[in-house]
Amino acid sequence: MTKETVISRSLRLAFSGAVAFGTIAAQAQTTDASMQRVEITGSSIKRAQAEGALPVQTVTHEDIAKMGVTNTEALLQQITAISAVGGVPSATGVGSSTYGEATVSLRGIGGSKTLILVNGRRLANYATDGTAVDINAIPLAAVDHVEVLKDGASGVYGSDAIGGVINFILRNNFNGVEASAYASATKDGGGLTKKASVIAGWGDFDEDRYNITVAADVSKDTTIYGSQRSYAKNSWNNNGLREQSATPSGAITSFLPNTTPNQFGVIPNTLAALGKGLGNPLAPNNCAANGSEYDANLDTCRFNSAPYVGLVPQTERANLSASFRFKLNENNELFVEGFHSQQKTDNNSQPSPYSNSFLSTDSAFAAANVYPSIIVSPSSPYYPAAWLAANAPAQAGKPISVSYRAFDAGNRSTEDMAKLSHLVIGMRGVVKGYDYDVAYTHNSSDVSESTQQGYSNQVALVKLLSNNPAFNPWTKFQSPELAKQIYATNYVGQMIHSTLTNDSLTARMSGDLYQLPAGMAKFALGASATSEKLDLNPSAAYQSGDVSGYGGQVLPLSASRSYQAIFGELNVPIVKHLESDLALRTDRYPNATSTNPKISFRYQPLSQLLVRASYGRGFRVGALPELNNPQTVATTATFTDPVSGTSGQFNQTVGGNANLKPEKSEQSSLGLVIDPVQGVSIAVDYWKINVNNLITTLSPEFIVEKAAAGDSNYTGLVRRDAGGNITNIYATNLNAGSLKTEGIDIDARWTIAKTANYGTFATRLNGTYTTKFDEKLPDGTVQASVAHTIDANGSPLNAVANGGVIFRWKHQWTMDWKYQKWGVNLTQNFQSGYWDAARADSATGTDAVHVGAFSTWDAQASYSGFKNLQIRAGVKNLFNRKPPEVITLGNYFQGGYDPSYYDAHGATGYISATYKF
Repeated sequence: MTKETVISRSLRLAFSGAVAFGTIAAQAQTTDASMQRVEITGSSIKRAQAEGALPVQTVTHEDIAKMGVTNTEALLQQITAISAVGGVPSATGVGSSTYGEATVSLRGIGGSKTLILVNGRRLANYATDGTAVDINAIPLAAVDHVEVLKDGASGVYGSDAIGGVINFILRNNFNGVEASAYASATKDGGGLTKKASVIAGWGDFDEDRYNITVAADVSKDTTIYGSQRSYAKNSWNNNGLREQSATPSGAITSFLPNTTPNQFGVIPNTLAALGKGLGNPLAPNNCAANGSEYDANLDTCRFNSAPYVGLVPQTERANLSASFRFKLNENNELFVEGFHSQQKTDNNSQPSPYSNSFLSTDSAFAAANVYPSIIVSPSSPYYPAAWLAANAPAQAGKPISVSYRAFDAGNRSTEDMAKLSHLVIGMRGVVKGYDYDVAYTHNSSDVSESTQQGYSNQVALVKLLSNNPAFNPWTKFQSPELAKQIYATNYVGQMIHSTLTNDSLTARMSGDLYQLPAGMAKFALGASATSEKLDLNPSAAYQSGDVSGYGGQVLPLSASRSYQAIFGELNVPIVKHLESDLALRTDRYPNATSTNPKISFRYQPLSQLLVRASYGRGFRVGALPELNNPQTVATTATFTDPVSGTSGQFNQTVGGNANLKPEKSEQSSLGLVIDPVQGVSIAVDYWKINVNNLITTLSPEFIVEKAAAGDSNYTGLVRRDAGGNITNIYATNLNAGSLKTEGIDIDARWTIAKTANYGTFATRLNGTYTTKFDEKLPDGTVQASVAHTIDANGSPLNAVANGGVIFRWKHQWTMDWKYQKWGVNLTQNFQSGYWDAARADSATGTDAVHVGAFSTWDAQASYSGFKNLQIRAGVKNLFNRKPPEVITLGNYFQGGYDPSYYDAHGATGYISATYKF
């Protein structure tokens, strides 16, 4: 006998109820004017479209066309309330384990705290990350408009809606065929884009009682390499501003114990502590021999990795979306909607480095009883005896460990495949004056990554090179025979495959409740049940931690959970022109239950004046991987240990924490919308968000600095050996501290009415001014992070430890002119300056470096004078502005600029055409 699961039973009961509901509906043939009402993002009550009590920015289909963008990420970068802090721009995935993901962060508080919806319904989080939605999976060709709720909404939508909600509304009830093509090219080379899309529709829903709308698109973006951009082709320069150190071949990193290793580098039962590096015998005059360059600041050879780095990845996308609507009667319909997206991302970067700090995290060495270092013995013809005698006479004649850059293994190359499926089946309409919506939603994210070249099995490589008389660490390429053997150590194949699915059933109803003196009170009630499952399957090679460039082992994870919610909303007109809206929602998870209210007010004493205010509480429960990921050892970014003085990468323990508490928030807003004269509208909204119990990981460098200063909150998180060298840093997930942010949004519009001789002029300014972004750390320290990436002592701020900048002011200013069949628009994208880090050994010492304000201009012209055809041509970054020179705290493979806010495409010309059949 098969046991019925909770979710299947819920679906059976709900849909049997829906059928019964539909039978009643089919018998009720009365027309209800409420069918003209629509659901606005941030509320479950349908109402006439109007400026509401909550700040919602709408990006129309025409707005999207004027931007000249081809993917959702590029679209959302135009929203000034979105910050790279807490998000994952796709460009920053080069060299990082993001697996092709791109996420956005409203208010800079995190992609995990920004809820992404399509037609008001949730999607699956990215399978390898599990905390946020990959925005590039949303089919832009099918998007009608986007609603951005810049206010917390856990009282309506539940977990994750702390920072706000981005709701993509797809096109439906489309008739005919519309085909589009797009192509672009950059001034400085690379970064070509091609895209084609088509949308077709059959049947008019109102007249024919049905509609089928189908949209499809394909696109390809090519890579830009650091060698193609003057500002990104050098990892460092002699003014000390850049700090993108990369390991060269031939740096002497340690001396071995007196025990002489055998031909495979084995020291029986001994994995000795690795010491501080000595330098490179080729410096200063012969660095080029091993493919590196001389760095005068450090007086050593350093490998210039920048030219090899992909500034933006090569990406191929294909999307298919469809909707089917069938009208049972004038008030009720059945619907099926969904989409499937597929994205392939190719990342390329420099050849892999091998040094003690990289190899020491690989547990496969201990299992194989192999010393985790590339050893050059005194008997090697390439042993630097004379140099050692002059520079380290006490060590001369002993085996040495050396770094190595594996040019013969090829440049590193990976291929990421990501698929997202979204399916909704449901019924909605009006019965006896009440709106209802019952739907089943299935989401699936499927992500995999495969290595193509340049990722060696480290134990095999060390065995091959250690004590090998043919190995010359002071040359770029080895002999043809040895080069062939080095290439054979590459691991080529799948590294990881992960799937995340969720199935949910949601039912809700709304309508008029009671006539009050000031108007009709309205309500909404609903419930949902969801099951979620994550299966993360790394390859055996990934689990061993033996593949270069992956920073340590990743273990399998299989986790699932079910959770339920009930919610309600009440809209009450208090007096004439004043109404309030109260929402309340309770979510029950296996490890937590949270009830969150939200109240808002809308007061419009005059048609030209609206006053609005809101207050709410929010929460975010830990995602499955945050709670359940196995703890493993990985490597940190490069930094200097203030205790030992060692500069390099260190071991850190990372992973999940089953005892995480939900993040909690309070948010409030107060705004004015003023229409002083015809054609002018000005909206000003103040917002404030406080988040407690932050689910976070602390920067390893920050932990080490605090522990070195004797702070008891951190001393237990850093382990050292008898010599004072760091052996491990504990940087697992934890609830740590709080975050407070506040600021002002401005949306000002001015339209000059159409005239026969001059056409229509319009201008709009969207801006965000952030007055506070303060993170409170576990020790009580408050870090003010607006317009700063470091504190007063030059230490990295934890809020921006993973990249990005909280800008004081960002705006987008557009100017439009339309005359007959012609249209022209000009857009300025502006961000204020900030304080960034200087290198400790630079001329400026540890003082911060000020990065100035930065802006770019985009321009577009359109013509619709041909029958059924519209042509657009434009240039993004019209004046080809180069980015400010920054070091970005070593967060990215890209050097010399910050890829979290600057688009390496630079000046990009494009043309698009849309033809309607």
